[in-house]
Amino acid sequence: MTLSEVVSKFNTTPFIFAGSGITRRYYGLPDWSGLLSMFANKVKKDRFAYRLYEFKAKQEVENDDIMPYIATLIERDFNEAWFENQSDVRSGEERVDKAVENGVSPFKAEICAYIRSRKDAVSDYEEEIKKLKNISKNNISGIITTNYDEFFENIFDGYKTFVGQDELVFSQLQGIAEIYKIHGSVSREESIIINQEDYQLFYSKSKYLAAKLMTIFMEYPIIFIGYSMTDSDIRTILSNIVQCLPKEKMYLMQNRFVFVEYKPDEVDVVVSSHSMVLENKTIEMTKISLSDFGKLYDALSKKKASLPVKVLRRFKDDIYSFVLTNEPTEKMRVAPLDDDRIDEETLAITIGLASTGTFGLARAVDAEKWYKNIICHDLQYTSDQLLEYAYEELAKQNSRKIPIWYYLKQAKGTFTDIINKAPKSYDEIVTQVSIERNKTAVGLRTMKEVWEQEKQNYKKALRLMGAIPYDKVNIDVLENVLTELFLKKPDCLKTKDANIKSNIKRLIRIYDFLKFAN
Repeated sequence: MTLSEVVSKFNTTPFIFAGSGITRRYYGLPDWSGLLSMFANKVKKDRFAYRLYEFKAKQEVENDDIMPYIATLIERDFNEAWFENQSDVRSGEERVDKAVENGVSPFKAEICAYIRSRKDAVSDYEEEIKKLKNISKNNISGIITTNYDEFFENIFDGYKTFVGQDELVFSQLQGIAEIYKIHGSVSREESIIINQEDYQLFYSKSKYLAAKLMTIFMEYPIIFIGYSMTDSDIRTILSNIVQCLPKEKMYLMQNRFVFVEYKPDEVDVVVSSHSMVLENKTIEMTKISLSDFGKLYDALSKKKASLPVKVLRRFKDDIYSFVLTNEPTEKMRVAPLDDDRIDEETLAITIGLASTGTFGLARAVDAEKWYKNIICHDLQYTSDQLLEYAYEELAKQNSRKIPIWYYLKQAKGTFTDIINKAPKSYDEIVTQVSIERNKTAVGLRTMKEVWEQEKQNYKKALRLMGAIPYDKVNIDVLENVLTELFLKKPDCLKTKDANIKSNIKRLIRIYDFLKFAN
């Protein structure tokens, strides 16, 4: 089997599960033992410093996974030396000092500072990185990584990053154009997983993480790259995954799991099978051995998503938000399913920017939103769009009694027909009959006095303010009252009390006419 044939069997664009081998290759960063050795030397200033810590760890830790404990021993001495300001221990970076002031371990803060400083690509691999960047747009669904650095954030434009186990577990993942940094990131010094306590906490929650990633592992091909076959991080995560799978489902992984093995002397690409036994279950996967990762990226470029992945993610985000809230988003407008322009057997979704999408606008903006926008300015459409596509429908539904001057004032176009139908006098909004009916209750009071004295009786206050003679209206008072009303009760126009709703609308029509008709 060839590499192209492996990729052709993918049911969709893959996730990349990336380890430290990637950034050792592209940023020239050290592996875990190399990083710890560097910081051990800062403390002991001896070429055998790391071996000393390794020796101590082996005496105190029974299992083979001693790296977190080595880190713990080094961190203990490093932090003490840092606080004592011993020679060459502090980097002097302002961000490090602020992190320590906020309670972050100096060891973690300085590690993050060092990794952030190594962000220039190794020149030998610039072409490979360019190929990887190109396939990020349409050919990669997402990244899972245990790396702390920001290599993927720097080259994968438009991807959303989730840092740490907790953020992953408690966030709504869309599974497209996302980066999952399960061991933390240099962007948040406190998040990195490196010492024994960090790993114990990580492992104690690992089943929650595995459950969260299960959908990703079941729906997408997973390409493991930059790891050793024996890497404890990979084995732990896969162990938790396979515990959730019955043995008869294990075969599903065979065509989805691809392990990339770096072999520096390999001229060609060798495709073989590999098996891994975890929790008494055998995972069969495909192994790719190569030295030139560019060949892998070339093969992946043939598997393309229907739309750029960052666009797909935005649509999934908007649709998810709409399902939860039933409210349109900035980039999506949804017409009701009972829209008589759409056959009942058909679901129609229009995708596009709110500034250009016009189909369904008349249905997306109802009278309540039209009125509220005059006070809160919370609609994403322009006044020209609203006047052109939404006004006529709303005017018919509301006996032509809708406020219009705010929109005419904002519009860049000319809407002569709408201007001719707009109210030209106060009497068209507040009738003399209404004024006479409430004359005794209003008395000699001003609009401000009516509101201040009657607002405890919310319903009465609104009725009287909407029946005040023209010469007693104070536009500033009215604006403040309406603004306060929507701040306290954003959904006040959705009330079931028809009288309250009618009076709020009348006050907005008064405000619209007096504020914007000139």
